Amino acid sequence: MDKKNINNNKLEDYRKEINEIDNKLIELLNKRGSIVQKIGNVKLELKMETHQPKRENEIIERIKKKSTMLKPMSIEAIWKEIISASKLIQGFVDKVGFLGPKGTFTHQAALEYFPKAGTEFITFNNNLEIFENIEKEIIDFGVIPIENSLQGTVRENLDLLIEKDLFIYGEIELRIIQNLISLNNSDISKIQNIISHPQAIAQTRNWLKINLPKAKLINASSTAEAVRRVNELNDGTYAAIGTEFSSKLYGLKVLNSRIEDDPSNYTRFLIISKKENEHKEGKIKTSIVFVTKHIPGALYGVLKIFADTNINLSKIESRPRRKGRWEYIFLMDFEGDKDDPIVKKVIEKMNENVIWYKILGSYPLIK
Repeated sequence: MDKKNINNNKLEDYRKEINEIDNKLIELLNKRGSIVQKIGNVKLELKMETHQPKRENEIIERIKKKSTMLKPMSIEAIWKEIISASKLIQGFVDKVGFLGPKGTFTHQAALEYFPKAGTEFITFNNNLEIFENIEKEIIDFGVIPIENSLQGTVRENLDLLIEKDLFIYGEIELRIIQNLISLNNSDISKIQNIISHPQAIAQTRNWLKINLPKAKLINASSTAEAVRRVNELNDGTYAAIGTEFSSKLYGLKVLNSRIEDDPSNYTRFLIISKKENEHKEGKIKTSIVFVTKHIPGALYGVLKIFADTNINLSKIESRPRRKGRWEYIFLMDFEGDKDDPIVKKVIEKMNENVIWYKILGSYPLIK
């Protein structure tokens, strides 16, 4: 028997082994599911919350230590989906809102932060709708962009965070990769029209000038909407600038990837909720907004308190306050948990220099 046939036989044997292991895995998952269902019934009788983040984290950390082949990050991703699917058995579904349509960077961030099993992802027309639906407890979480490394803070969302009675639950950062997307039978030589959000067009202007200088640029409400329109037009002379993720949603082809002019383009997204994150692990960040007293050195006094306590500030910026003429509100991020006794004392001491403050939330730092 030649070497090729020997290897083919080995491959078939290995595949049979994989099939047997998969059969055992699904048997164990079914068994786990039946126990999860029983636990759900007991929780219902005890009037306990189905969602138990601390217990879930304990499970994941314990399983990570047992893995000899899979990396910890892979174990975490797998078990988050298993746990989320288990919550679905118990009738618990997280409802997560994001700015639509499907295929936006915000949609991508939501899918990366939340497990897909046991989560319902809901599109909204604007960010205000997301905040209002969380307030009304129609959805549990919202995903909103808050800061871009090139364009700075998304002011509308910062204002909503200040005005609404919601908390920052977590955060996720995405590298913004722009792609030229068209029909499967098209290629770059056929492109005469390019549709996208003005920001995406601005981020790829140099690439477009060099590679498609004669193409007509057409604005769209979002990169995902641009991809949808190209799909609807069904014309190979049209292309969109958008995410690879959106091209897969509509069954289109990426003609050129990574066409953004600046590779250091990142967007930070916040996870917002009506409830605070009570189960934080690792390094913690706290976001706070405040208005200083109208006395000389008030801002310096606030910053000095943090410096003297050796608390690291990761961000500070100001913006006009809507409630008063020529008043400014400061947004500050610092390392530390608002529930830490040292941080509590620092915030109390801030009262000497501020007339108002609001803690937006304490949540895990991006790893």
